[in-house]
Amino acid sequence: MLSWELAILGRIDFTTLTSNFRQEVIMDPMLIMICLFMVVTVMFFVVLSFRRDGENQKITGLTPVSRQHLEIYQGEELPVWLMEKTKNKINNYLENGMVMKVEGMLRPGLDYVVVVRSLLELGTNQAFEILQKAFGKTHSKDPLEDLWYAIDITNALRQVNRDKILPEIVEYLCQRRELAIAPLFAAEIVSFDSFSELIKSPIPEERNLAVVVLSLAMDGLQSGISLDVFAEAKIGSIYELVWENRIQYNCSALVVLFQNGIRFLRRYHGMNDVLERDLQNPEDFRWQIMRLDSLESALKSYLSNAQTSLVHQLEKSSWAEHRDVLRALYSLKCAPPVSAWEWLADPGYPYKSFVWELFAFEKTNKGRALVTIYKSAFRFKNFSWLYSNPKAKKLEAIALAKCLRHHPGIEAENCLIELANCGDSSVVQEALTSLGWWEPVNRLEVLKTLHKMRNDTKLEISFAATAALARLGERKSLQSLARNLLSDDPLTIHQTIHTISTQGISLLWPELDQLADSSNADVAIHAREALAHLSEDL
Repeated sequence: MLSWELAILGRIDFTTLTSNFRQEVIMDPMLIMICLFMVVTVMFFVVLSFRRDGENQKITGLTPVSRQHLEIYQGEELPVWLMEKTKNKINNYLENGMVMKVEGMLRPGLDYVVVVRSLLELGTNQAFEILQKAFGKTHSKDPLEDLWYAIDITNALRQVNRDKILPEIVEYLCQRRELAIAPLFAAEIVSFDSFSELIKSPIPEERNLAVVVLSLAMDGLQSGISLDVFAEAKIGSIYELVWENRIQYNCSALVVLFQNGIRFLRRYHGMNDVLERDLQNPEDFRWQIMRLDSLESALKSYLSNAQTSLVHQLEKSSWAEHRDVLRALYSLKCAPPVSAWEWLADPGYPYKSFVWELFAFEKTNKGRALVTIYKSAFRFKNFSWLYSNPKAKKLEAIALAKCLRHHPGIEAENCLIELANCGDSSVVQEALTSLGWWEPVNRLEVLKTLHKMRNDTKLEISFAATAALARLGERKSLQSLARNLLSDDPLTIHQTIHTISTQGISLLWPELDQLADSSNADVAIHAREALAHLSEDL
């Protein structure tokens, strides 16, 4: 109602208004009071609306658009009256040849998904052409929101099997694969009937990117995405197709895909009773599982021989080829090759963040050496574009913080405390995530940092600090997380399970164990996934 009132106010001709209003105001003091009251009232509700949106984002850590989409994907329906109103408006524009008006309705905001689904329900070729043209054209301040908009359009096009721009969609996702909802997007893509054709594309880049998307979808199936996707997309059959033609794909892409397949099978066999509870087509699902199962020994054999060839490829190839190979080595949990020290020392090497992450799997403690080489590298910042690039610098700091978790010692601890106070929220969050995995050398300084950050206004930083304190056994933090597991809000429960799992808070194992038998299938599956993750870390 408020937005409608403001829209009406926006149509007032203020030039005419002021000329007619000036004399009346002077003559009628009561009119002044009424107008002032109206202005103050409107402003009060505007401010209240902004505060509510801001407080909601602070509480959930999500923008209103992201929150809206998560609720939709959990079964929330869009208001029928709003859909009908939007469809009528679009239909009126199209009947009068006002296509640009419809295209203009696809702008960032809470109405985007409403417009997309209205165009889908209209079901005309013209409506679908508008959706195809709009793909990837939104540019909001939040890249996560842009990905949600892309998912909206992809979902609509998949439902009517409009696959003309499928290669474009795949490329769009691969450029944003690091975003949190990338696996959800990948699940939409692999569900296209023609995805298997893309896997067999005669264009090498297209088929290799398709393998990357399939790997992301397999990640998503282990992170809460409906397992019906596995049967609907015939993923077991696609694995067979890839295996039969494995010589046509990059080794690095296959390693990640096969590793995810084996991990998925391990999870399934450990909790098949829960996983199959709400499946729409359990027989189709089991058939696809059997097809993937039949490949397990072959996939394992391939992976056992892959590490040597990947390291050889890494040391012989150009830098441009390093990123995907480093990703594959990380998937296999391989320690970095000897050449990694040279790459870290080189101020121009572009993939340092990927190299830092591999040191998480180094068996010997290299904390002092890693901190030394990280700090010394910045002495060369005037000789390389890399260190004038804030994004590259931030990614490297995040990766360093991540790997220092596995190299206990005073040097690593001091570096993490320094990063936790650097002011960049992403770096701070990762540094806090890496504290508390060993008994602190300087316990007072670590606790001081964690208590300070627990009161941070950013939810993700507060959560990371609380989790670190919980790892150190602080009762208040453990109780806070345990209460969240009993919340009435499903999003809070899932967020807490994810935190306990990724942050290694094994002291809450009994609480997770209870949720593993929850009557809510989604919660039960997520809790069992978290327990499996904690087991692997131990």
